[in-house]
Amino acid sequence: MYARLVKFEFKNILRDRMTIMLLVWPFAIGMLGRYFIQSNSLDKIVSEMVVVALTLMSGMIFGAMAGFSILDDRDDHVFVSISISPLNVQAYVIFKVLFVYVMAVISGIITVYLAGGLGFAWWQVVLIATLTALQAPMNAFLINAFATNKVEGFVTMKATGFLLIFPVFSYLFLDWKEWLFAIAPGFWPAKAVQTLIFEDAISAGLIQMNLSFWPYLLIGFAYNLFLVVFMYSFFRKRTQT
Repeated sequence: MYARLVKFEFKNILRDRMTIMLLVWPFAIGMLGRYFIQSNSLDKIVSEMVVVALTLMSGMIFGAMAGFSILDDRDDHVFVSISISPLNVQAYVIFKVLFVYVMAVISGIITVYLAGGLGFAWWQVVLIATLTALQAPMNAFLINAFATNKVEGFVTMKATGFLLIFPVFSYLFLDWKEWLFAIAPGFWPAKAVQTLIFEDAISAGLIQMNLSFWPYLLIGFAYNLFLVVFMYSFFRKRTQT
């Protein structure tokens, strides 16, 4: 049954121009990041920060893709059909979101490696991509909790756009002021990446950050998982699925 659902989801992706563009996204962003880094048109650290910011966007973008896909299913009364099938609605929604989450993880990994790896170990890239991609299910549930059609979905997505800006601004601060941006889910992977980018300067005592790589990462997983569960519960309550 789930194999058929995977095939069905791929068909949905390939028949929509917007979702096809999302498949191209990690390759385009990765190559763009490689250009900035290798051309020296920007400072190396600035170039790496640009790549990280664009990578953080993948979770939001894939979350929007899942969110609008669920909205389409609601408009087409797919949930009504599923409710009388062996697969219940909750399992169907969770499958769709997990499917997009895996795509978001792969997208993050591809983006970083095409950009040149940024000097990170492979396991660091995987962990960061896994954390960043948690924004996908959170945004999918958020959109569907407040929207009943695509127009409302776009409004909801724009209203939460500031969550993308916060992690970028947090890069400018290494003291207590960085916590002002900690409410954004992307703050935690962004700061974890910053510890890797500044690793040599931190080791030399030239830069001091509030936490090291692992605390930022682990707190980020706990916080993002909490938000995913909370938004899923909120989504179920609002939509009565």
